[in-house]
Amino acid sequence: MSHPRDFHFNGKAVGSFKETEMPRAAGRFRYMPYRGPGHYEMQTQRQTGASPRCYYDMDDVRVSFLVRDCPEYGVLKLCDFEISPRNAA
Repeated sequence: MSHPRDFHFNGKAVGSFKETEMPRAAGRFRYMPYRGPGHYEMQTQRQTGASPRCYYDMDDVRVSFLVRDCPEYGVLKLCDFEISPRNAA
């Protein structure tokens, strides 16, 4: 079952944000990583120099963002947020 603070990469759960508000602008955000293919694939892509695009759905919108860095365990540096209608994603 999906948690309301979950975010995904290529349709697979990556983790759950710990912040009170879901991120919508560039910055550093704490999260609880999930053991599984979503987190593994996102981190593998990031470690090759790419900036993986992750997303979360909230009500009728999808919020996507780039993962620029993981400066420490449980923290992601995010940027390039895009908000689109959920049915268009």
